[in-house]
Amino acid sequence: MKQFILSFSLLLLCVGVACASPDRPISKEQLPATAQQFLQEYFADVEVTLAHEDGPVVRREYDVTLADGTHIEFSADGRWREVESRGALPQGIVPPSITTYVAKHYSDNSIVRIERSRREWEVDLSNGLEITFDRRFRVISIDD
Repeated sequence: MKQFILSFSLLLLCVGVACASPDRPISKEQLPATAQQFLQEYFADVEVTLAHEDGPVVRREYDVTLADGTHIEFSADGRWREVESRGALPQGIVPPSITTYVAKHYSDNSIVRIERSRREWEVDLSNGLEITFDRRFRVISIDD
């Protein structure tokens, strides 16, 4: 029985190590093509200072930090999930419906972070306000 427990524990340890998600640095060229295109389109003049991939092979993600402090998270296929900047995000990243809403209701503020998921879009404004939109870009919550 003792031998069985020891063997089973060793097996669990090996499975845990095999499933661990190493966080390894990569070059900009090792990012998915879609992520590279996004960086070229919106941040062509800003150097990539750090890029790394993390997560298991099935749910791999990419994190990129730019020289100006912008942080971008990409999914395995290279689509952006979150973009956070010290200043206003570049035009074109934020959907027009959200840009229009913010311009109408918070004209003195800029969008400094956007995150998207299957069901929601979340933006942070320069005044610290957080606005969540549903898939149809209707406001579902405002947090400060």
